[in-house]
Amino acid sequence: MKSEGMKKIFSIMIFLCIAVWGWWPQMANADDAGDTKPSVIQTVKDGFSADWRIMAYGIMQKPAKSTQNADNNFLNLTHYTGNLELRPDFKLDLDFLQLSAKPRAKLEFRIWEEGTSSGETQWKDDWYVNEWLVRLKARDNLFVSYGRENLQWGPSFLFSPSNPFFRDNGRSNPFMEIQGMEFGRLVFIPHSSWTVSAIVNTDEGRNTLLGPDPFEKTYALKADYTGRENYASLIVSQKDYNKTLGFFGGWTISDALLIYGEGSFMKGSNALYPRTDTSYLQASMQKIHQDDSDIKPIILIGSSYTLEASGTFSLEYAYNGPGYNRDEADVYYDLRRRGTTAFNMGGLAGLLGQNTLGQTINPGLRYLRKNYGMFQYAQSNIKNKIDLTLRWTQNLDDGSGQFLALVSYSMGNHLELFSSGMISAGGGDTEFRSTLDYQLMFGLKYTL
Repeated sequence: MKSEGMKKIFSIMIFLCIAVWGWWPQMANADDAGDTKPSVIQTVKDGFSADWRIMAYGIMQKPAKSTQNADNNFLNLTHYTGNLELRPDFKLDLDFLQLSAKPRAKLEFRIWEEGTSSGETQWKDDWYVNEWLVRLKARDNLFVSYGRENLQWGPSFLFSPSNPFFRDNGRSNPFMEIQGMEFGRLVFIPHSSWTVSAIVNTDEGRNTLLGPDPFEKTYALKADYTGRENYASLIVSQKDYNKTLGFFGGWTISDALLIYGEGSFMKGSNALYPRTDTSYLQASMQKIHQDDSDIKPIILIGSSYTLEASGTFSLEYAYNGPGYNRDEADVYYDLRRRGTTAFNMGGLAGLLGQNTLGQTINPGLRYLRKNYGMFQYAQSNIKNKIDLTLRWTQNLDDGSGQFLALVSYSMGNHLELFSSGMISAGGGDTEFRSTLDYQLMFGLKYTL
């Protein structure tokens, strides 16, 4: 969110932290010369930490020739983007209180080669706080907090079906940040193996691409168990329109083999589904399952095997119960084609097409179809410098797939090269070829 007020807040936070960082040694020396008892200033100094990261990276991508974004006229995706980001993290950890903030400053340069902005360039800056937190220790085993957070959990790589708050778990591109949302949390630790959390999601924060509906508060109760060779969690959550039961767990079979599972169960679905009708486009996106009593499960099972002194192979299968079946997918892609035709006509037909394509690009489903597979190989500290991840994701229903590569190279204690690459495979009327043919990212990170 770009605003002069946010820039001022960001600048003040940076100035204060730099000032305190510079003044503390002098104030501490003054205190040391007198009383040997730790002073308030010394306590605050010991509890304060700051990490500074500067990232410069470029993104090159090719919009797909699909019915969702023919000739790039609807989504108007950029072809080249250059970014410079300042990502400082500040934290004050006292015995009873924890404060943290992650202000961000981003300068971006965009280039378009086709679409409604073909041949244009644009400079854009963004100043915001992606995460912040106030956490109070009420008792040794009881904590209360409120702030803007990125709450992630679960062992899965593909996505986290047990998480009712975030659709993206950040594992497809860890170099990019997930936008935080506002949460209130009460965390109780009754035993060393058990943790119980009451969570309320009060505001969307910066995470605005949630689905076809306006933001709704979500309430959740989460119980976590951690043993020596296994772990498990149960999550009960509720929005105004439904309740969801989520779970995940993992079992260590041997030093090399781990199996895990994750999923959720909910009645009905608040997503949009394509249905034929007598309207101008002969079909429309409708909430036909919102009041269903049928349970629509999402189940993911996976396994990881680590080679001795080498990398880890991971395999996952996901069944996405709320996804479209074959007949619904046929209606969906026919509707996209008619929506694109109407969008290009302009006028009232164009507005109808624009609304339809806006619904088809984000119908409220994590994945569009029902059956998915993933195979991954990951290895870290190759020659003490390189981290590598290679992943293939397969839509088992429409035949499309996606290849992902993540690479980072350490150039010392402060400098790191990083890159991500994504290539989509399949026809134009398939899930993974709906928006991008490929995307390449190259960057440099400097950490103070």
